[in-house]
Amino acid sequence: MNDPQEHIEQGVVTLTGLTPPEVGDWIGLGTGPLPVDAAWRWAVLPGCGGIVSFCGTVRDHSEGRPGVTSLEYEAYVEQVTPRLTRVADSARKRWGEIGRLVLLHRVGRLEVGDVSVVVVASTPHRAEAFAAAQFCIDTLKHTVPIWKRETWTGGTDWSVCSHDDADPPPVTSGVTGVA
Repeated sequence: MNDPQEHIEQGVVTLTGLTPPEVGDWIGLGTGPLPVDAAWRWAVLPGCGGIVSFCGTVRDHSEGRPGVTSLEYEAYVEQVTPRLTRVADSARKRWGEIGRLVLLHRVGRLEVGDVSVVVVASTPHRAEAFAAAQFCIDTLKHTVPIWKRETWTGGTDWSVCSHDDADPPPVTSGVTGVA
């Protein structure tokens, strides 16, 4: 089996790093449920007072498509970890105070309510944690080669994805709603 998608379909691909790494960022791709609680606990550090966790879940609708029942994610497996690593590296360059960073994504068939992506950022203060987490999810969605097929009451189709290899989106000067 040399085809990565064949590995995924046969359940051979498992989350890289089911346990948190001893050093570095926790980056992974897998077919099973993502370890949301473990990711949050791992990000806790004595010097970090702000931890932001983002979980993307499958919702029951999308634009113009009520009744979504499932999503199926596929990925260019060999490129996911290097691209996620680039996202993490870019975030660390912008926010040098990041303590820990988690970027995990799931592939395969997911039902409504399932978690498809987890981003966790810990920093000494909340504003930087919010900004870093938002940057990571936005950049991940634009640069990591993962696609989804939606199934809804009226049919099934691949969604339009933006996976150019462009620079990460710019960071705004502030974080809205953070006092």
